[in-house]
Amino acid sequence: MKYIYIFAILLFICILIFCNQNIYESFDNDIDKKCDNKFFEENSFCQLDVNKNKCVCKFQKDEMKYAFNSPEVCCEKRCNQIPPEDCLENNEFTEMPYYCNIGGQCKKYMGTIVSSHISANNCGTDPLNNQLLLPYESEEDCLRSINPCDKYNNKNNSVHKNKEECLTNTNCGFCTNEYGQGKCIEGNASKPIDLRTYYYCVPGVDKKNTYTYGNRALYLY
Repeated sequence: MKYIYIFAILLFICILIFCNQNIYESFDNDIDKKCDNKFFEENSFCQLDVNKNKCVCKFQKDEMKYAFNSPEVCCEKRCNQIPPEDCLENNEFTEMPYYCNIGGQCKKYMGTIVSSHISANNCGTDPLNNQLLLPYESEEDCLRSINPCDKYNNKNNSVHKNKEECLTNTNCGFCTNEYGQGKCIEGNASKPIDLRTYYYCVPGVDKKNTYTYGNRALYLY
């Protein structure tokens, strides 16, 4: 009787292992399968997320030249396995360099001239308004866009640290949105320089969309 119990337990363990293996295989197959929707299957592709420096699965809708998150897992697993520098499927005839102002430095990325993937040519999104940041065609154009406050928008630092360093510069102010995201921008004691873009950055109104210029006396000694 003792051996029967042992055999039954071993048999039960084997069944569990077999079932789990089938579940994982089924899950992997679901991830690898093509889109059920033909539209997303044809239009989904891998592109670089400049903010996160990783490949993500996107699709370009019609002629909007804007990349949306793919609602299905058409290329999710494949994109996650591709190095950032190889996101786009390019060749020597379709690749095109572009430049982005990242924390006050112009960085070169490889984009594409393929119309159906043209939305991949971007510099991420503005942390304050979530608007797409358009790239520069040349390094010279990118360099001309740099202002004294850009260097304080370091993606590797916390918002608090960027703000603290930003407020030491008399040419800059710090704007914070309602979600706690912030950016160092050109400005004076009363307002940002670029009011057209950051019109909602108002000094001292409330905790949302607040523009802070800082007490420069703290940094004089």
